[in-house]
Amino acid sequence: MEGGSTDIEKNPVGPTGGNDTADPESYSRDATEYAFSPAKDDDVDDDDCEWENGSIPTLSSMKDFQEDSVDGVSVEFDVSNCLTKRKPAKRATAEEKDVAEFVHKAHLLCLLGRGRLVDSACDDPLIQASLLSLLPTSLLKIADSPTLTASNLSPLVSWFHNNFHVRSPIAAETPCHLALASTLETREGSPEAVAALSVALFRALNLTTRFVSILDVASLKPDADKSESVTEVGSKRLKDVFGSSTLMVAGPSCSSERTEKSSPDKSRKRLFESRDSLTTDEPKLEMSETPTETSEPLPVKSEELKRKGDVEFQMQLEMAMSATAIESCKISTASESPSTSSNLTPLSKRLKKSNGISTAIGSKKVGAPLYWAEVFCSGENLTGKWVHVDAVNAIVDGEHKVEAAAAACKKSLRYVVAFAGNGAKDVTRRYCTKWYKVASSRINSIWWDAVLAPLKELESGANGARSSLEDIELQTRALTEPLPTNQQAYRNHHLYVIERWVKKYQILYPKGPVLGFCSGHAVYPRTCVQTLHTKQGWLREGLQVKDAEVPAKVLKRSQKCSKEEDADDDDNGEEDHQGNTVLYGKWQTEPLVLPRAVNGIVPKNERGRVDVWSEKCLPPGTVHLRLPRVVHVARRLGIDFAHAFVGFEFKNGQSFPVFEGIVVCTEFKDAVLQAYLEEEERRESEEKRKNEAQALSKWYQLLSSIITRQRLNNAYGDGESFSESDK
Repeated sequence: MEGGSTDIEKNPVGPTGGNDTADPESYSRDATEYAFSPAKDDDVDDDDCEWENGSIPTLSSMKDFQEDSVDGVSVEFDVSNCLTKRKPAKRATAEEKDVAEFVHKAHLLCLLGRGRLVDSACDDPLIQASLLSLLPTSLLKIADSPTLTASNLSPLVSWFHNNFHVRSPIAAETPCHLALASTLETREGSPEAVAALSVALFRALNLTTRFVSILDVASLKPDADKSESVTEVGSKRLKDVFGSSTLMVAGPSCSSERTEKSSPDKSRKRLFESRDSLTTDEPKLEMSETPTETSEPLPVKSEELKRKGDVEFQMQLEMAMSATAIESCKISTASESPSTSSNLTPLSKRLKKSNGISTAIGSKKVGAPLYWAEVFCSGENLTGKWVHVDAVNAIVDGEHKVEAAAAACKKSLRYVVAFAGNGAKDVTRRYCTKWYKVASSRINSIWWDAVLAPLKELESGANGARSSLEDIELQTRALTEPLPTNQQAYRNHHLYVIERWVKKYQILYPKGPVLGFCSGHAVYPRTCVQTLHTKQGWLREGLQVKDAEVPAKVLKRSQKCSKEEDADDDDNGEEDHQGNTVLYGKWQTEPLVLPRAVNGIVPKNERGRVDVWSEKCLPPGTVHLRLPRVVHVARRLGIDFAHAFVGFEFKNGQSFPVFEGIVVCTEFKDAVLQAYLEEEERRESEEKRKNEAQALSKWYQLLSSIITRQRLNNAYGDGESFSESDK
């Protein structure tokens, strides 16, 4: 066998270009400190990336491999084609991201409106009465149970599942009431209509019920939906597994002297057949490429079909292997009995009734579990519990199966919303156990909470005190999420962190407790992550570093700094003698102590000004007046003041200090404000007088021009017309 490998090319990532500072009046070190503050450095170091060196085989090595080939069989890899087919990654622009976010929000609002319409249709008294008329008398007593449990709902769900079936996975473009009425009449409909009918039935029995839906919205990432569709087309085998309308059963394999050449995709296709082949009188035989024993199932050489958490595929694969083994045994005994279908039917029924996800989930007929009901059962816990009821697939209390079923159908639990009382409530936490996987694909929580706030009040009014208890339950689930098994999940996890993903201006303090381990890395609570600042950075927060404190972290000086940056760093008081940046934690600080204003004199720094990073940085007994042209007023009154330095402004790679207002003593505040108002009134009146005088001058010029033109027309207008007529 002959193979080739290519060198992994690592694109060198240059240092983050800093701003070339040229600050007046020795503000360079403050500008450098402000420009490279921790709040603006959210990037993660790339030191953890590991690269392996490869080699491209030469012609001599290829000849050696050809000589060592066994039985004249060799496999060649075209390295040049692989390199040429590599396409550069296209990054989305800011405009494309904004458009994707707007589409995501609009789609969310549309789906919320759709859910409210379905919820209101479930309260239709005519539909509820029709369902009660179809219900057997024995099941009407379920509502009379004083302590309702999930087991009490099982007979009702089984009856509904046997009488109402899914016809099409796509809902027809008809009003909700008409869709439910049509489904009730024909006893067939879309998954949404069938689930809505189950909600109407439970409400007709006076059971507290909510209609729950997975909002399958457009992605927040631009062109993400297109890439997913391309992936689905590329993975054709996986699509056959979850897109087939019937169960997948492996065909029997028989020995054959003839071998045929076929592509790997065709050979894998032969592994699966429809369930209808088992019910026919003459079983369908297929010739395999190589003779195999009938007792051994065909191997599946596909990594995609062995995805972690793919519960649906595992069940269908077991069914396929079992059916294949039974049919192969019947072929080997040369039995021509026409009872093949009758013998295999109990097997499929037993597998269909086994514990786990229903075989209908993921099929082309039903699709992903997007709709179900939640029934409040007072007998489950001391305070009651919302029980998941999926009448479409005959599943009761299967909230732990929803995430696996949705993953098997390539659906993400980004938004799971429960509708009741014309309101809505986000219950994603109940069904999503791996929140870190969906957190990045959800919209900003502030916007989402604001949208759901009025709807949540309506839902709370319909369910009463149960809503507050449910809020506590969902918050508890949010704080007790299991530890992820993937290191990448800890990068932005809201509860846990590993030291590998601690950022540049962060540190673990205290370093404990250790909650577990992931690939040898200790897992700590996210609350242990502390943000570090320099001394100047803590001054902006109104804090100062304690005396004789050892730096919590020292950032080594980068070797790729420009000469301008080197000149600035030499003047930076936040660096040690080696040019390294020293950082301190909040536990190493204390409240800022500034000198107090005495006798009307404002305490100033060495530059003769006051650094007002925040109101906490003001010296005691002083006040900051953010008013334009207030300096002249203070000078006219003879009051001591100091210019208020509020930060830096960066333009064209340079930083400039920004001053806003003045700092004066508190006892002079009223006097300065009174004089400032008088000065502003005088200035406004003077400006008004100047504007009026300028307007009068303009009008005088205009009227003078009009009079002059009229005089010239009267004097020379007739002569010009006469001379023109002679010509």
